[in-house]
Amino acid sequence: MKYIITISLLTLSAFGYSQIITNNETIEDKEKVVTKKVVKPKTGTELYFGISPSYTYRTLDVNDGIFAQPLNYREEEIGEWTTGFNAGVRTRIAKDLKLEIGVGYASNRESYEFRTADSVFSYINTYRHISFPMRIAYSYGNEISFYGGVGVIPKAFLGMKNELTTLDINNNESTVETIESEKFNFFLIDAVATIGTQIKLSDHYGFYAMLEGRRQLTNNYDSQSAYVRKAFALGFNVGIEIYF
Repeated sequence: MKYIITISLLTLSAFGYSQIITNNETIEDKEKVVTKKVVKPKTGTELYFGISPSYTYRTLDVNDGIFAQPLNYREEEIGEWTTGFNAGVRTRIAKDLKLEIGVGYASNRESYEFRTADSVFSYINTYRHISFPMRIAYSYGNEISFYGGVGVIPKAFLGMKNELTTLDINNNESTVETIESEKFNFFLIDAVATIGTQIKLSDHYGFYAMLEGRRQLTNNYDSQSAYVRKAFALGFNVGIEIYF
């Protein structure tokens, strides 16, 4: 009888102890705090990288004064396509307004060609610049948004590359490249207008595709040159953008 009572007491004690452990584990589980990763909201700042293929040409007028010369064959020059590169930052300054500031490479080009059976005279002039585009842009929409901007593009002149093709003494075409920087204005400025769309691919990146027109407001040549040259361009501005 004593053995039966002893075994019963031991069984009850073990059951009670296991119940206490189970209850304690349940309490500990309830006390665990679930932490969630805090996602910071986007600041509205965009970093962009793009290219801008454009058809470029110019207006060319005779300079007034003692340095003037006739245009002659330069009246027959034609425009050419060029490609520029740019990168920069867009910052939201109001609900639907952005300020865009960047840096890039921009160029414009003209060409001339004269050929006969025994003569060749042709050239391509490429005017190269470091550009600093600045725009105020209106942007409306979410995943796919309308974008329209106007602004100015200050430019630092790097030089004009001239590619001149003629016939050598063996009657073969020969092309000579030269870089000219004298008698040019170093500082230039363009007016620019852009319209297009921005497409958000995720919360972190997207791309943009736009039509862009540029008009140079200042003369490529200095005041003692024979001509007044002001370039213009019509083309595209496409690239990727990263959101912060």
